[in-house]
Amino acid sequence: MKTLNKILILALLTQVAACVSKPSSAYDSGWTENTNEDAYSSCGRYRWDNKFKEPAVLHNLVTSGTLTSSQAQRAEKQDVRVGDPECLAYAAYGLNRAKIGFQRNEKGQVTEKTATYLCFSSAPTCSGIRVHFADGKVSRISTVSE
Repeated sequence: MKTLNKILILALLTQVAACVSKPSSAYDSGWTENTNEDAYSSCGRYRWDNKFKEPAVLHNLVTSGTLTSSQAQRAEKQDVRVGDPECLAYAAYGLNRAKIGFQRNEKGQVTEKTATYLCFSSAPTCSGIRVHFADGKVSRISTVSE
């Protein structure tokens, strides 16, 4: 019984330590609202809408190492997944966000950002796509019916 209690206490302490070491803000990892906007402006220039694409931008993103060639191919197909770099999502959906949103911590630092693309201003599968970003990556993708 004492061994079981020790194991339970150790497991509890491990969980508490994991929570304490978890960053309280995306700022702790180096990701900020500014780094997100930089990714938006540099990567989103590839696709203004489905009628206008600038292949040189995508080529430069691959050449610079910002995207891999397979990620660039997925951006071309608008194949964005959770865990992808924010650059891939911005290249896939472009500069024409219909709406942006922020989640902030108690210090006012952005911990998550969302970009909503609606059918009238971009060409995701209708009715629209909301891409959530945290720590420089796509953290969630949801559909919207606005």
